[in-house]
Amino acid sequence: MTANGRCFESGWCDLSPEHERIRRELEGLIKCYVEGCAEEYWMPVIVAPYGSGKTTLLRYLEEFARGLGVAALRVELSEIVDFIVERYGTVHESDLPRVIEEFAASRLGESSVYVLLIDEVEESYDLLRGVVTYETSPFRGVAEAIRTRASRAYVVLALGPSSTLKEAVFGPVAWRSRIYTLPLLPKSVIKRMVEVAVKDDADAQVVELLANMVWWASKGRIAWAKMLIDNVVPRLYEALLAGPEHVEALLLGEEALGREIVEGVPLFDRTGFREVKRLFEDKALTPFLAVLPGPVPSSLLSKLTGREVLPEPSLAVVFSRTVTSVDELVGEAQAWMERFARARGYGMQSVEHALTALEHVVAAWSLDGWVVFEPQALRELFSLAADVAREVYADDPHAAQLLESLNPDLLAPRVERGNEVYVALRPSSIARLYPSAGSSPLVGCARKAGARQVVEVVESLSLDELVDYSGRVATLTGADRVLERRELQLLLLPARLAQAYASELACRMAGGERLLVLLLSPNGRGSGIPGGLEAAARLTGSIVAEAGPRLSMFLYSLLYGYAVGTEGCSPESLAGPDRRVLRLYAELLRSLVLDSLAEPTGPASRVAASARLLEERYPALASPAAYTVAAGGGAAGHAEEVLKQLTQRVSSIEAGAIELLGSRSWDTPGLEEPLDALREAQKLYQLTEEEGLLEARNIAAGCKATGIPRVLRVLLGFEEPPPPPSLERAGEVIARLAAAARELPREGPLGRLAELANEAEAILQALEDAIQKLRGAAGLLEPHVRVLEAAVSALAEKAAAVARLYAAVSSSIQKLPDTLRSRAEEAVAADLKQLNTLDDVAAYMERAVQALAELVGLAERHEALRLEKLRGDLLSRLDTIISSLEGGAPARQEKAEGEALAG
Repeated sequence: MTANGRCFESGWCDLSPEHERIRRELEGLIKCYVEGCAEEYWMPVIVAPYGSGKTTLLRYLEEFARGLGVAALRVELSEIVDFIVERYGTVHESDLPRVIEEFAASRLGESSVYVLLIDEVEESYDLLRGVVTYETSPFRGVAEAIRTRASRAYVVLALGPSSTLKEAVFGPVAWRSRIYTLPLLPKSVIKRMVEVAVKDDADAQVVELLANMVWWASKGRIAWAKMLIDNVVPRLYEALLAGPEHVEALLLGEEALGREIVEGVPLFDRTGFREVKRLFEDKALTPFLAVLPGPVPSSLLSKLTGREVLPEPSLAVVFSRTVTSVDELVGEAQAWMERFARARGYGMQSVEHALTALEHVVAAWSLDGWVVFEPQALRELFSLAADVAREVYADDPHAAQLLESLNPDLLAPRVERGNEVYVALRPSSIARLYPSAGSSPLVGCARKAGARQVVEVVESLSLDELVDYSGRVATLTGADRVLERRELQLLLLPARLAQAYASELACRMAGGERLLVLLLSPNGRGSGIPGGLEAAARLTGSIVAEAGPRLSMFLYSLLYGYAVGTEGCSPESLAGPDRRVLRLYAELLRSLVLDSLAEPTGPASRVAASARLLEERYPALASPAAYTVAAGGGAAGHAEEVLKQLTQRVSSIEAGAIELLGSRSWDTPGLEEPLDALREAQKLYQLTEEEGLLEARNIAAGCKATGIPRVLRVLLGFEEPPPPPSLERAGEVIARLAAAARELPREGPLGRLAELANEAEAILQALEDAIQKLRGAAGLLEPHVRVLEAAVSALAEKAAAVARLYAAVSSSIQKLPDTLRSRAEEAVAADLKQLNTLDDVAAYMERAVQALAELVGLAERHEALRLEKLRGDLLSRLDTIISSLEGGAPARQEKAEGEALAG
């Protein structure tokens, strides 16, 4: 055991309980897979920033696996990519487990099981995507093979926090893997290491403040912290005792302090030191405060300088006696971030990440558990915590946004008055001395122009310019590769312009353009996502998300570079430190895009599914029903009342037609369908309202909204409902029915026919009135018009045939002698009353025509005879012939009786 915790020959140390937990769990996973001790297994994924111990941990695990007697190998992903290219060119994700086995065998020889520790995954991930065809992740097949122990190669991945993590360990891979994030080295551990490095009688306050400096320079990365403690801290302690000039000489001359954490980011920025020094009136204080970041007691500072230190106005330093405890400040911040996360729908993991970054940063600006309470300084501190979160949790952009939401004026930790004045280097000055990878989001020409000019230029761009430049940003940052899989186009939109462009963007979305609109608020004062725009996005499969202030300013700087239009200002020309900042923020952008794509689309998809179902069930009625419901103001209730009345009347006339015709020969929609469609449309409206999607209503009226179901287009005002049904054909058939009814007597079924003709005319008038009243909802009357047309058409056709037969009967009756004519008319009228259907009437008329023709013939042959007996016989026989028609008497009986009469 050492001050660093338990250490091993590989160089790995259990620097904290979390380090030890991760090591032990990884040992257990490897041992279990080798021995086959479980039913399911997980693929470990180790995540940590550069210099935080990933490679050291892999080296330890390699030795551990070999200690189990297993063939183990630590490689970089690029080596496996080269193997695939050389041997196969490309492979499918399902074949990758076999290929990895072959790779391991080529390096280690044949074995029953291998442990393959793959480092630097993010460096070669894009190359891997190019040689492995996949749907969700190139590692899906590997993770599944490990889960079922179908692979001889147990794979452990190691990579930095980046969008690669989110994409590689995505969806089906996520539940087949376990992610282990190596923690940053806490200040408390660094303090113990510093205590060991300096002499035993060292001043405890100086030791702790030096630990603060080590943390800020290394950002908690173990490799850099150990290097600083071993090579710089002891000499720095001695320099502090010797005087400010010795400290400054060490800061400006020590090679180790000039080393870069990543390209363009030194541990200590000498140029920044000179800039900060210019802000001091008492220049001798600068070296001391530069290496003692945090609240330095004025008594300690006086001791180091050899004179009394008096407060001075400065942009680089805070002089204050007001302090608060680290625990109080972090607790207040945690409560605020939890509320903010719930309001924004962020996961609690984002709160944990933000809290971890904040704890590190606040601790590194503290002394004995206390920090200076000065609102502006705390704002700067929270901003630095957000920078740390961006670096460490690049796969979780919400963590930085939570920290950027912190406002000291809204926090209420208990504050105390210290016994003396504390002098603390402002966090903004600390950031200048000990830069992080994301210290300044302004790059290229934007940095030279300044934030104000950048904002003015970007917020003056037209929508077409923003679309063009956003596409170029997507290509530059690699976000286009993520978006292409979802067929989305990136649009970077200043939040201040969101409301002005909301209608046009909604129109584009509704017209089929699938957009990911990223709202940018470089000052952190965005007014949120316009409700109508968000609703339109969710309805059409587009996405609207918000970027944090730092990412927003970075994207502003890229848009500015394109807007300037010169080759030198083009973001493609960025180099050196700017290129490093580009890579950092490109990771943040891709991560935010992946987060946005992962957001559930349940509400909008449920609404769209309900809309499509409504259209399938009621193709002609869905849109007018939606219009009726959306109209509000009692329109639905009025329409329902009108529909009920017309349904009753049309049902009645249809029933009458079926009764007269003897059957239903037409196929028309059910009259209950309009009311059913109206009720279903009301449910759709309620669901749309509950999910907050009604805010898209009328935002883009007149757009060709082909991107959403038609019923939703009508419901939301994007499109007018279909025109009302035409009554022209209904009027024509009703006129034919009325004409036929006028030619017929009113006896029996023919009387009912006349009544139906009159009712049809009245219903036609009622439909005309209803169409005028219902307007856009008049399409709901379609079934009523179709049923009325069909029923009346069938009646009119049959009535016309009956009218033709009746005309023949009437003609025959008119040819009879006067003494027989009236009796024949009475007999026909009496018999019609006994009939039920128009088919009965038609059959009756056909036989009556034949019988009356015979009577006319008999009457003509006996016209000269005036015998009373013959007259009586004729009248009696007429009664017999007519009455026999009702019962369907056989023709042979009629013939026999006719012959008897003639005889």
